[in-house]
Amino acid sequence: MSRSRWYAIRTAPGYQRMAAVDERLPESRRMESIIERNCRKDGFDIFMPSFYTELRHHRTKQILQKRFPFLVGYAFVNLPRLNFEELRRVDGVVCFLRGANYGPLEFPDGIIEALYFAEHERRQAFLYEQHCRKENERHEQIQHLRGQLRKILPKGRKARVSMVDQAERAIDSLSPQIKERVQKIISELNGLTGDVDVENLRQAV
Repeated sequence: MSRSRWYAIRTAPGYQRMAAVDERLPESRRMESIIERNCRKDGFDIFMPSFYTELRHHRTKQILQKRFPFLVGYAFVNLPRLNFEELRRVDGVVCFLRGANYGPLEFPDGIIEALYFAEHERRQAFLYEQHCRKENERHEQIQHLRGQLRKILPKGRKARVSMVDQAERAIDSLSPQIKERVQKIISELNGLTGDVDVENLRQAV
């Protein structure tokens, strides 16, 4: 088994952008960059240290997940066969980073492993931030739905009766249109909170 031999390549401008989505690729490659796709297509093992972030589309306001390089303009390629000329022909590869002896500079495994660890650590932080955002959005949606229920339900609810229970008892006396709306709100609440939270809602004041 040949050992890893990592070399840094200079990438052409624009080639570290995310490549077009290709549904034929496995999930692990759905957010790869153009330079990664080109290298992998030609059989090269490439590592582009990167991080993920979420951006809001300026027109649609939709949350988009994006991936960016840690080292703008550079990536690492494993060349155990030292087939430099083959790699130079890959679209998007400009040149190799050279050392003091003017040949391609080989990077020790320790440096690559440190970059892998940094990428993994940032990925975990991103997933946590994403989870917190989704939980905040879920909470805001629940509060919004509860507010709508307050506007619909009869006044003078008795103490220690949850809004959901009150809606279930009052629903038969509502007009068909309002009744359908309340049923939809309750359904959305159940989907957002889960069984345990729904039970808590039933027991809440």
